[in-house]
Amino acid sequence: MSEYSVLGKKLPRVDGLEKVTGAAQYGADIHRAGMLYGKLVRSKHPHAKILSIDTSEAEKLPGVRAIVTQNDVESGRRVFATDKVLYLGEPIAAVAATDPDIAEEAAELVRIDYEVLPVVQDVMQSIQPTAPRLHSDDTKDGPTRRTIKAQLKKLQDDESQDHSAEIAELNAQLGILEDELYYNISAETHSAIGDVEAGFAESDLVVEDTYVIPRVHQTYMEPHVSVADVDSIGKITVWASTQGPFAIRSGIAGTLGIPLNRINVIPTTMGGGFGGRFGVALTHVPAVLLSQKTGRPVKLQMTREEEFLDGRPAPGCVIKLKTGVTADGRILVRQALGFWDSGSVSGASIGSTIRVRGVYKIPNLKVDAYGVYTNKSGTAAYRAPGTPQVAFAGESQLDEIARQLGIDPVEFRLKNLREEGDLIPGGGQRGGSNEPKVGYKETLQAVADAVDWKNRTKGPNQGWGVAIGDWTNGCGPGGMYVSVHEDGSVRIFHGSMDITGTDTALAQIVAEILTVPYEQVTITRGDTDSAPYATGSGGSVVTFTMGNTAKLAAEDTCQRILELAAERLNTGLENLELKDGKVSVLAQDSPRSISLGELAAYSLSTTGGPIVGKGSFARQPSTPALAAQIAKIEVDPEAGRIKVLKMVSSQDVGFAINPMAVEGQIEGGTVQGYAWATMEEMQYDENGNVNPGFVDYRVPTSADLPTVESVIVEVEAPNGPFGAKGVGEPPIIPTLAAMANAVADAVGVRVTELPMKPERVLDALSRK
Repeated sequence: MSEYSVLGKKLPRVDGLEKVTGAAQYGADIHRAGMLYGKLVRSKHPHAKILSIDTSEAEKLPGVRAIVTQNDVESGRRVFATDKVLYLGEPIAAVAATDPDIAEEAAELVRIDYEVLPVVQDVMQSIQPTAPRLHSDDTKDGPTRRTIKAQLKKLQDDESQDHSAEIAELNAQLGILEDELYYNISAETHSAIGDVEAGFAESDLVVEDTYVIPRVHQTYMEPHVSVADVDSIGKITVWASTQGPFAIRSGIAGTLGIPLNRINVIPTTMGGGFGGRFGVALTHVPAVLLSQKTGRPVKLQMTREEEFLDGRPAPGCVIKLKTGVTADGRILVRQALGFWDSGSVSGASIGSTIRVRGVYKIPNLKVDAYGVYTNKSGTAAYRAPGTPQVAFAGESQLDEIARQLGIDPVEFRLKNLREEGDLIPGGGQRGGSNEPKVGYKETLQAVADAVDWKNRTKGPNQGWGVAIGDWTNGCGPGGMYVSVHEDGSVRIFHGSMDITGTDTALAQIVAEILTVPYEQVTITRGDTDSAPYATGSGGSVVTFTMGNTAKLAAEDTCQRILELAAERLNTGLENLELKDGKVSVLAQDSPRSISLGELAAYSLSTTGGPIVGKGSFARQPSTPALAAQIAKIEVDPEAGRIKVLKMVSSQDVGFAINPMAVEGQIEGGTVQGYAWATMEEMQYDENGNVNPGFVDYRVPTSADLPTVESVIVEVEAPNGPFGAKGVGEPPIIPTLAAMANAVADAVGVRVTELPMKPERVLDALSRK
């Protein structure tokens, strides 16, 4: 690694002071003159036909200014339920009033007549032929089956030529799908490589298990909130707590059929997101509709109960997994069948099921995954979407295999890890390509060395668990401007949201290239009307995408600086050096220099104008990162409680631009994984969600949290800014499995359903 002045240093966050002093402005802090308050009218049932909607009593309430329903959505795009509701809390209408209490009372006065319908909350029940149909009376055709049937009909209707061979092939594909017929399917994916049947036949040991993972909420501290203000000529301004202001702008435009240039989204400081703040319909669109109807600004803020009823949590799933290995511990084959809880809309993270291959050399692989409709809200991303669930299944089963073979679980993994140049099996998620330079073995070995794995000891009811998980950070378009002021200070202007301290990393990159102190760099975030386009902040995308953008913008600024200095100092570019905030002539006999401030002042009188550099970045291949974790726990066999004695997490980050921020991400992700493994779950019965709030939905307190030791591994990414990779997603991936593996090591029984709450651990012990 090169030695840098600013990069690689533990520097404070650029927004730290405004957050700790309370100066940061969140969505709830936005107030506009004449502002009204919105409230959503929500379904009282998880599944019911809507027979009638009567708003007359609510409209008579003093202070009510407007009520909107689906009839007010001119585009026809679904914003509110009309014919039937599909989950408890689904929006049916929205009310605007002069006071929040009046709005809430008015929402209760909207009369809705229902015909209650049967409810299905469990994915394994929903796929059965006896389950109620949530979206169609055409009961059994999933997306793939429907596509094949459409292709068949097209060929059969075409009499211009002989399609018999193609028809036979499609019928064969249809026959395979008909072998396992599932219902209420929202989406599906299928991937295969090699010959799984042959792989299992050649295996000396085959292990098969079913893993059950619940829905969990992102539990960000700030509920969804937005303020909409539609002016007299129809220009829409929305203040939004969101991870992607440009995505929200596009969502509003698409939903309401309004051109982008008539919508401005102003992002506010965000109180957590973790992937759950991209939804446009939760508050943004209803607030816009109410503002359009009243001609006044409208604030719409969800309560904590509404967050649980109508938020977009991480999907739960059931994964059936089968793995075959040789007696000496080589993985030969793996087959997975996943059923993901989509809720009321198509979605969930079914594409992540392919990650059951992990980062291992598996020559034979078959993965089938289905999204399944249930009477719940839709789902969204949550830190490495879908991957913690899949890693829980895959890494738990590998640990069980290692135990049955009598092989050390770390050595078993090291033996099977892919290396640079190895073919990545399967489709999707980089499948079919060759492995780039990676730090898989270095990362696993680093965490093993940190705990002195080979010499580990344990007492009664204590156990050690290890697990790994990979992630490849996202990449998207972004733009940025960097300008130099007359005093030599520097300003960055962009439109990306900072949810993890990424602005600090951007400031460090620019400061390093322009050779100025970090404290002299400020960052301004624009709205969608003023800032250049930026991709949404999710998928560990920001440091990679916007970091590259910042690097390009700073380099462009640097070029402008050198050109001005060459003009001012009357010399060639090749004779100049930018260092310590000034440009110097390299010639020994001419020790001349000029500061950035002097150049910035000089630029104001030149034909080129002020010093402004721009960076525009689209896409480059990302390099995968690995997180490896080891947990030591103790189980109370009488109470079933799990106590973490030691938690160590290593991660290949490429290059740690700010090690303190990296450590924070590793610690935060590990803690969230610990909570998912031991206590968090959204619970449902026939009446809907039964724990919609922090009273009944358990999250860890400071007394529960384990101390996490972070080990940073740096294997540079060729296309990352200064070799950096995204760091936000990986640390949550292995934790669920590491905890489960530690429990199995402690008490000799494996828990395959999360969370491992005391009653579930006791039940497993009783079966032992």
